[in-house]
Amino acid sequence: MIAGFLVKCLLLAAGCAGTDWLLADTQGPADSDIIPRALWTQQLSLSLVPAYSLAPDAAPDPAECALLLQEFANNSATLSNCLVSMARPVRLCQYCYKEYVQLKVTMSKIGNPLQNSTVSCSTILLRSDRVQVILALSDSFDQLWTDSKCDNCLQKNRTGILNSTSEFMDSLDSLIQCFNNRTGEPLIPSQNGNFSRVCQSCNESYRHLSNLYSDMEKANTLCIDLEDAMNSTRKLWSKTFNCTLPCTDTVPVIAVSAFILFLPVVFYLSSFLHSEQRKLKLILPKRFKSSANESHIQDKQN
Repeated sequence: MIAGFLVKCLLLAAGCAGTDWLLADTQGPADSDIIPRALWTQQLSLSLVPAYSLAPDAAPDPAECALLLQEFANNSATLSNCLVSMARPVRLCQYCYKEYVQLKVTMSKIGNPLQNSTVSCSTILLRSDRVQVILALSDSFDQLWTDSKCDNCLQKNRTGILNSTSEFMDSLDSLIQCFNNRTGEPLIPSQNGNFSRVCQSCNESYRHLSNLYSDMEKANTLCIDLEDAMNSTRKLWSKTFNCTLPCTDTVPVIAVSAFILFLPVVFYLSSFLHSEQRKLKLILPKRFKSSANESHIQDKQN
């Protein structure tokens, strides 16, 4: 029954559109009517679902739903462009959070009741087809945002970037500037040569950045932007420049290791000395007794 009703509606829409096109062709060029006709067809398609799934007084306004659909299209296109632009080097959490927030606001508008109404456009826009294009796109953006852990680098309600994130990026910029100043030219990941000056001059900056990254990792304030930046920096430091970060705990580690290795020697030495002392204590009384017996025999002979 419902399928038959839909077929009739579609045939009616096609007939009306065909009549309009025929009149336009007979009367002359109708280029100025193309956009209004497209909008009319869009509103007609949006009005089909509530016609059979909702009561007449509960059906949302197709025009408002069409505006929300266009708003979602614009927001998703803007966010996609930002994400792709900031994919390498990865800076999507820092530069695309405003676009992501705007997309979430539009999704909230679609799910909430319209103005001066008790119904929303979710039935028409989100669940009116099997593919559910809008939901699929929104979920894909959410999954990407979650996998990137972008909220770890942002303030509450995504109103701005954390101070720790800005501090890390400033330290990274200083370190990269130090690399460029010591090499005399912009960094090329595949370049080879003697970079001892880089290792010596930029060691303090690299150490500061590494310690800052460790502190942020413990505080759970890392996102994909910072993780990718640190990984790239470590590759430059270790592979391109062939530098190593000296360990400040070398002396304590060596001391503890030597103490542990020396413990068996102390144990066996103390065991050996203790056993020798016990032997002496056992032998001395026997010698003393034998010498006393010999002296007593000599006295009797005399």
